[in-house]
Amino acid sequence: MLGDTLNKISRLMYILGEFDKGEVYLSDIAEELMVNVRTIQRDIKILESAGFPIANPSKGEYCFVEGYSLQKLQLSAKEAAMLALLSSIAGSLGGSFQETYISLRNRILENDKANPFYIKLPKGQAFLDDNHSKLIEKAIKKQEKLTIEYDKSKLSGKDISPLKIAWFDGFWYLLALGKDEKILKLRLDKIKNLTPTGVIFKRPKSVEKILEESASVWFEGNRDKRVELAVAPEVAPYFETKEYFPKQKVLKKAGKDGLVLESFTGKYEEILPTILAWIPHITVQDPKELKDLVAEKIATYNGKIK
Repeated sequence: MLGDTLNKISRLMYILGEFDKGEVYLSDIAEELMVNVRTIQRDIKILESAGFPIANPSKGEYCFVEGYSLQKLQLSAKEAAMLALLSSIAGSLGGSFQETYISLRNRILENDKANPFYIKLPKGQAFLDDNHSKLIEKAIKKQEKLTIEYDKSKLSGKDISPLKIAWFDGFWYLLALGKDEKILKLRLDKIKNLTPTGVIFKRPKSVEKILEESASVWFEGNRDKRVELAVAPEVAPYFETKEYFPKQKVLKKAGKDGLVLESFTGKYEEILPTILAWIPHITVQDPKELKDLVAEKIATYNGKIK
């Protein structure tokens, strides 16, 4: 874990240093650091979320926006990398962690009220470092099953195999395997009690890959549902730059007609909120089952506002 964090800091330092020199290409950075391009893309997202203004002048090319530099902020690449990492951690922990980070960030980046940059951190449920959380962490590391008592659920009294503590959309969850090996998403604040069983389980190797591909807490391990979406030209640049859907792939760049995207999911609820948020700029082309579900949601809404 410590080694992974140090590697991430080293990558962030390198990327920031290169941005301070000028334009760089993802493929070049990935080759230099001996990692894949997706890893560098995730690192750049961390820097963006920390408030560093990054431009994307062409496909695969990145740099700071014109006129911005670490030198002007009197920050070294190492200091800037630590700031970015703190932003990533504090935004998910919430509560006093988030407040402390904001205070630190303001002192570093906003000593001038005319500073043109603003960092917006997501708000949500604060992480409680209580006995339950410590017990879960220990069980995950030992790969030990736990007996759970869960708020008003038939799951209470059953054994689970804890996999990860994860943050999704403002809430903390315990991701675990149930009796049928299906991934459970359990709100930490609804867990009433946990008891170690002494029974060791085998952790699936696919957990990180599944989480990396997820778009929301509604993900499933088996992505057997293929979805095809049409994106209007006025918002197409957003979808060319950012992955809004799991395993998103551009099938067709239709110029004035926008884009055609492909995505794979195990549960439509994982992508439905994003589709609804982008209506009328996005339409479902396939499958019909999802088309009908979107139409049903819209009809229900229209019925409520009449």
